[in-house]
Amino acid sequence: MKLTRRRLLESGAAAGAFAMSSAAGIRLTVAQEAEEIRIGTLCPITRAGSVFGPGIQRGIQFAADDINAAGGLLGGRKIRLFNEDTQSDPDSAVRAAKKLIEINETETLLGTWSSGVTMAIAPIAIEGKVVNMNVSGTTDLRTMDKDEWIWPCGGSNIAYGKMMGEYAIAQGYKNASFLAFNNPSGITLGEEFKKVFVDAGGTCEVVVYNPNQPSYRAELTRALASGPEVIALGSYLPDTTILLKEWYAMGEPVDWVGPIWAVSPALIEAVGADAAEGIVSIGAVPNFDSPAFESFKERYESAMDQPILANPFAAIGYDMMITCALAMEAAGSSKAEEFRRQIRAVSSPPGEKVYTVAEALEAVRAGTEIDYEGVGGNMDFDETGEAKPYFAYWKAEGGTLNLKGPIES
Repeated sequence: MKLTRRRLLESGAAAGAFAMSSAAGIRLTVAQEAEEIRIGTLCPITRAGSVFGPGIQRGIQFAADDINAAGGLLGGRKIRLFNEDTQSDPDSAVRAAKKLIEINETETLLGTWSSGVTMAIAPIAIEGKVVNMNVSGTTDLRTMDKDEWIWPCGGSNIAYGKMMGEYAIAQGYKNASFLAFNNPSGITLGEEFKKVFVDAGGTCEVVVYNPNQPSYRAELTRALASGPEVIALGSYLPDTTILLKEWYAMGEPVDWVGPIWAVSPALIEAVGADAAEGIVSIGAVPNFDSPAFESFKERYESAMDQPILANPFAAIGYDMMITCALAMEAAGSSKAEEFRRQIRAVSSPPGEKVYTVAEALEAVRAGTEIDYEGVGGNMDFDETGEAKPYFAYWKAEGGTLNLKGPIES
């Protein structure tokens, strides 16, 4: 039997005189909480994803604050967040997801990061009838039967692999190696990079490595064996740190390019400015054209003491919460089983473009068809249910990761 907070309360109410007096208080609490809309966040607060998780969770919190400040949803109901840590680990994420669904009775699991984690919790979200929005990108998420329960918002590995491949082609590289972390994310990223690069006339060997090794020297040596001009990465911060340090010690000349979750300011700090010099990072960037972006940027940087561009997923976290809220208002229900069918309708064309939560809620309540443009991306979901963000590239120069410009697909 599924253990829920409601069943625990019902059991408590059936016990003795003391329990009766307690139950009166509990019933009041339940009545109050019935008016709340219970939102679960499931971000990587610790371990590999901790570079992004706290920022994603803060973005979701900002959105909930904005919704509550605007009067709430569905006649004044306020958002209440329940936050859990995936620990960047599939097994830990599964336990946290079950707690959010069965104990906290939330309608969402927002903010999962890494494909291994999202693939692990996706069946639980579907069975538990809650909406998951994530920043994971494995191809399996594109092709699985999501039935509008699972919504990738941060760009798929196909999108990242394509952007990295197109960047490498634009630099004139002809010979590349790809170092891929042995999980769905790393492997699919490598496959897409190779496809784009080889289709343009280049050669590329993909070297897959297993995680949690004290050294990756053997795999690095294999990646360098063909004399590549560039090594592309499908990796995470901890393994990228070891790879860069070992490569720098070897003194072999080669350029590097990797995704933003591996090549970030934290990597420069970890390996030092000299080892990181010239490495290129490819990543999602916020929607600079949104009138709501500057306000979000100011709040984020003040609260997190971190440049907004250091964590592109934070703004996407904000958009996740706003999109779900608009879908609830459009559906007239906070139940995930009902509002999930409105997610695409409120965030994708056609419709009047809206940028702030206040104008978006006003339009939905007036019956206007809207297309919410987020601060993290446009939140336009394609036929697979995936939203593709805007992309740009950065280069490490003198100990700083500098934004260089957009990458057009």
